[in-house]
Amino acid sequence: VGCVRARLLLARTHPTPELPRSFSSHHTPRTMALITAQQYIQAFVVVMAVYAAQMLLVPAKMVTDHFKAPATPMVQFWIRGASVAWGGLAYCVYTMPTAAALPVATAASVACNVLYPMNAKFGLIGAKKLPVKYPMHYVPEVLMTALSLAGLYCMYA
Repeated sequence: VGCVRARLLLARTHPTPELPRSFSSHHTPRTMALITAQQYIQAFVVVMAVYAAQMLLVPAKMVTDHFKAPATPMVQFWIRGASVAWGGLAYCVYTMPTAAALPVATAASVACNVLYPMNAKFGLIGAKKLPVKYPMHYVPEVLMTALSLAGLYCMYA
């Protein structure tokens, strides 16, 4: 009886810490993950901030590194202007609570992956594939696919 009483007293004074919850209700909480939501958000912010900086500072390089096409002044204009949205997204996700930032960053990663590298490679939206330049175009293909899969893992695993 004394041993049981001691265990109950210990349980009341030293509660077991609650494990982080998964977005998926049918999974049990786990103590170790391949990547945490916080780590994913940090990686997402770094990637988007670097892209924003490149788009602002070297828009022509964004074209000539990845495509067999010239970087016209009009294309550079659009790329430079888009840097504001990418930088703004990185900042907003960085300042949001992790639980709110995770679905936003994951959706943005998946959308960017489909609309940019996969669309250029396979011609998913539009009339044809774009003249991508390899091996450099593997970088956004692998990077955005990895970001997308990591975000989905953090949300549903």
